[in-house]
Amino acid sequence: MLRSRFLSINQLVLQRTVVTKAKSFAVNNENKEEEKQQDIKLDNSSSNMLYEPPRRPLKHQFTHQVTNQVPPLENVNLYETDLALQEFLTKENSGQMRNMAAELGVYHWFEQGHRANQHTPILNQFDRYGQRIDEVQFHPSYHDLMGIGMRYGTHSIAWESSSSSTTTTTKNEVNPHGQLQHAAAIYLLGQVESGVCCPLSMTYAGFPVLDRYFHRTSSNLTKSFPLEKLLSRRYDRRFLPATTKSGLTIGMAMTEKQGGSDVRSNTTKAYSDNTDEKRYILVGHKWFCSAPMSDGFLVLAHIQNEDMNHRSSSTSVPSCFFVPRWLPNGERNPFYIQRLKDKLGNRSNASSEIEFNNTQAWLLGKEHDGVKTIIEMVHGTRLDAAVGSAALTRQALVQATWHARHRKAFGQLLIEQPLMKQVLIDLLLESEAATALVMYLATLFDSTYNANNSTNINETKAFVRIATAISKFWICKRTPEATYEALECLGGAGFVEESNMSRIYREAPLNTTKTLSNDLLERNARTLATQLALCLQAALLIRRLPQTVSDAFCSSRLGPDRGSIFGDLPMDIDTDKLVKRLPF
Repeated sequence: MLRSRFLSINQLVLQRTVVTKAKSFAVNNENKEEEKQQDIKLDNSSSNMLYEPPRRPLKHQFTHQVTNQVPPLENVNLYETDLALQEFLTKENSGQMRNMAAELGVYHWFEQGHRANQHTPILNQFDRYGQRIDEVQFHPSYHDLMGIGMRYGTHSIAWESSSSSTTTTTKNEVNPHGQLQHAAAIYLLGQVESGVCCPLSMTYAGFPVLDRYFHRTSSNLTKSFPLEKLLSRRYDRRFLPATTKSGLTIGMAMTEKQGGSDVRSNTTKAYSDNTDEKRYILVGHKWFCSAPMSDGFLVLAHIQNEDMNHRSSSTSVPSCFFVPRWLPNGERNPFYIQRLKDKLGNRSNASSEIEFNNTQAWLLGKEHDGVKTIIEMVHGTRLDAAVGSAALTRQALVQATWHARHRKAFGQLLIEQPLMKQVLIDLLLESEAATALVMYLATLFDSTYNANNSTNINETKAFVRIATAISKFWICKRTPEATYEALECLGGAGFVEESNMSRIYREAPLNTTKTLSNDLLERNARTLATQLALCLQAALLIRRLPQTVSDAFCSSRLGPDRGSIFGDLPMDIDTDKLVKRLPF
């Protein structure tokens, strides 16, 4: 009797304990869910984003006292510390770019760039059942960086209406400073992380090509791929049909294994569909296709003289096609990602090898006019390559200057040491000349897109065409040398992966390999291009920047006493005035 009563009491206590714990668990879960929802709201709100602070190390170690350390570089306005940028991007024409410069200068975004490169994209070719899916998985930091890039219109601002952030296809309504603001956005974002600039740049450069030719393709295609979504400022990372997404991006795929920049040697074939005048079936490959998760691609291929059932030889001149990832009927377009490149730099951005097999594509422009059709997109990405290299040079200077202003050696700050001061000033001249040239070209892009055809504007277009190629060649060539010199200013602290300098250094050679502007045929082309680039930069500095800067540049780059390495400056340069232009 006592035993049964004792068991009943135990059961009652146990039951109450379980109920109490269950209630507690439910309350805790409810609180956690509320906190989770609050975090989601904060993450989706640009004004309330939870920024990650810099790491705060211990001040005392067991074995030694830590002194003479450089503090974290944080909360730096990328506009207010850049005097050359301010010469071109003013209060009147900057739009939201100054806000972008302030936001990107927060430590959080540099850390996001580091993580996006540390955790590289992963290719998932098959699902768990063995079915082909060909999807690339990115680290959340990459998506966050894409989000802020699109939020400020890096891809779209050049083509938006001057009155608001809406799309337009009428030249007279285009933002009069859109090209400059786009270049500034690439310049600012490229200092934080260059990998996301690639898909944003291709979307920017590809839009006018599609805007010109898309309506001539197929009504089914135009309905299933709304062009206006290319200018949406909402980043939608989902892999879905274009009509169901809030924002779209596009890429281009031209190079093949056997040809590289010689696209006339491409072997990818295009066969007429016969059911649709503009629709073709592609069979072939592309050797270097970046941002393969874009929603569509501009592709070069050779049109065959017969259909797929009666194959024959192709023409010698390629045509340009648009390849959507999803077909108008809602099915996936055959687009096989063979592997991702294991690259030296630009590691946050997926670059892939792809194959086409019965892939549907729509002709853009005339047959056999592929290079002529796609060259406008190439032209835009060339300027962005130069801007991206100028951004790397600038950020390398920023990192080196910050280090030199806080690190002591032999009883003095590094920046007070004569040779270090000369090196930093030389890097400053290189950076400001590069920034001035790309921003000036962006203003010329604005004038050519916003003006009607005339003799003067045609001359400007001709100048912009050659000046862009020259600038891309020279600035991209100089960037690896400048970043190496900046890395040397940091010593061992710049040679470790925790440093931003290591990422900048590995990124530096990339833009020389993009949309090649080097003349591979003419023997004296490099000498001429170098001289023209230096003259362009010198002329701009004389016109737009203080005389101290232009005199120093001309003396160190064009004068008889010019040095062959950074820091080897002529004796007549006023270093005391120039050091005041260094950041911070």
